[in-house]
Amino acid sequence: MKAREERQKVMLRARLRDGVHWHDVCVLNMSAHGLGIQTAWPPERGTYVEICRGRQSIIARVAWAKGHRAGLRAQDAVSVAAFANDLADADAKRPVFGGKPVERRRFQRSAEERHELSRLKSRSIEFACLALAAGTIAMTAFGAVEQALADPLAQVRKALH
Repeated sequence: MKAREERQKVMLRARLRDGVHWHDVCVLNMSAHGLGIQTAWPPERGTYVEICRGRQSIIARVAWAKGHRAGLRAQDAVSVAAFANDLADADAKRPVFGGKPVERRRFQRSAEERHELSRLKSRSIEFACLALAAGTIAMTAFGAVEQALADPLAQVRKALH
């Protein structure tokens, strides 16, 4: 019987790609050739996945899956220290291949990007409110004009018949 590799308990956020879908995962433990993960969408046993954290990427096959947990067997040797200590810089650029982003990880936005997004959202809400107010005023004005002209137009119709 093959001896089990020594595992190091960790609790690291990472991203898992199975096929075209990306999911958030929590890496619970790591060894030189494997990982234990917890995720809301565990991949099926035997599928190949990619686990990404910062600039580190691990290709692995799902050895077992039960509930929201799964055990992964890495294709190559895993450096626990490098994977655990490598975090993506907030200003890091996404890897590009053929002009398109390769990975779909969540990156922290800078304060300027958050401010610009907030400003655009507030301008959209402001525009929608102004359009609604203008529509309400126009409908009210139309109703008032219609009421004001109803009697004179009725008299004109009566005189023409």
